[in-house]
Amino acid sequence: MRLFRGGASLIALVWLVVATSQSAQALDTFPGASGAGKATSGGRGGAVFIVTNTADTGTGSLRACMQATGARTCVFRVSGTIQLASPIVVSNGALTVAGQTSPGGIQIRLKSGIAATAAKTPVRILASNVFLRHLRVRPGNEAAWDSTRGSRSGIGIEKAGTVDPQNIYLDHMSVGYGSDQAMYSFQSGKNITIAYSLFAYPLSPANHDYGPLICSDQHQGDCGKTTLWRNIISSHLWRNPALKSVGCGAQNERVHDVINTLISNPGQFGIMVVDDHPDANNIGTCANVAASIMERGPKSTGPIALINQSNDTAATNRWYAPVSTGSGNDNVLLGSPALPQCRITKISPVTPCTETSEAAPIGALSAPVISTATLKSHLTQQVGAFPRDSLDAKWIGFVNNVSTAPATNPDYTSSASFPVITGGSPPIDSDSDGMPDSFELANGLSTTNAGDRNNIVPSGTYAGYTWLERYLDERHHTITPP
Repeated sequence: MRLFRGGASLIALVWLVVATSQSAQALDTFPGASGAGKATSGGRGGAVFIVTNTADTGTGSLRACMQATGARTCVFRVSGTIQLASPIVVSNGALTVAGQTSPGGIQIRLKSGIAATAAKTPVRILASNVFLRHLRVRPGNEAAWDSTRGSRSGIGIEKAGTVDPQNIYLDHMSVGYGSDQAMYSFQSGKNITIAYSLFAYPLSPANHDYGPLICSDQHQGDCGKTTLWRNIISSHLWRNPALKSVGCGAQNERVHDVINTLISNPGQFGIMVVDDHPDANNIGTCANVAASIMERGPKSTGPIALINQSNDTAATNRWYAPVSTGSGNDNVLLGSPALPQCRITKISPVTPCTETSEAAPIGALSAPVISTATLKSHLTQQVGAFPRDSLDAKWIGFVNNVSTAPATNPDYTSSASFPVITGGSPPIDSDSDGMPDSFELANGLSTTNAGDRNNIVPSGTYAGYTWLERYLDERHHTITPP
């Protein structure tokens, strides 16, 4: 009997190990993560880099962490603005940047006076498993940089050789002062979530104050699903956002989702479901737009619509964007004159669409829906990087009272355009493991053993996550309104 009991115990232990391994593999980016990118693991289980200064380069800089190799997490002991003389290029994935650990917040911009050829997108992601949270990315623009206008987005996701970046999660980001597009994924990008982020205060050299561009030039690459979930896109002329794909995919893996997003004060075009470079088969773009709001403002002088299609591919696009159907997924169109559901992307003459919304989502929606009745209030309290700075607060005011939003956007920034960000002292972290002593002592961890950051939380909401991940997510909830 003893042998039998021992054998049973051994079998039970083996199954426990297997189950634990499976659970670890199935972990979301954090509890409550959603969308196509929710399997992003970031720097889980890796090293910790402490960001101790706002220098562009060198030991203790953000660049040193983001451009390092191996699984890693960037934790901040500093607040303020990081001015870049060249982009931070993430060529090695397995990265978490925990902006919520900064006492007062982090703002990333291009350095004034650098050469136009260096004035590129500040943060470029060329690798997989990247998780960014609570960062302000605001490149800015100078007259001397106009020749490279199209390069200045806040964040770029790009293909590097044959490598397709995938599993990327951007959460509570504040992205602005860009031109041509607020952010982009270029020829690539799979399993991406962009959530609770504010895209606002764009710049308009040559009227290029454009919002997010998802899967640009996709005919040259292999894009997968991107989920835009609970974001605010404010005061962009075009691309609110722009979505492109090569069909829906065999398992609907190329269908982009825009869920619970507020498009405030758009200019000429709303959500663009287009392909301006159709592939040889001309099979169009697939998208779901659910429970979102589009609200006219002073910039909304053109004949905008919720869905704007390219005349090249309109007949082959497939999109679900219900309006006034009685469904919980209905989108809401606010303002006068009334916004049509769909039109062709011609500024003049206005060309209505003959295509109509699909009767049901194309594949299951990749993120949960809340009611549009409470959506605007929820988003204006929640989106963007926290603690919220004066620039974001100003723009949220424009969103709350859209009649006060700008009719035009400036071409350039000045030093006065960027808020001064300061913060208090960071908590004491004796072993530099990214977790304050107070958190470790409260949870039975050691303040002299940095390795315990990667021990596994045994139970509760964070079961299966590392203790560092638990601290980082609890810190997020501490600084974000409930």
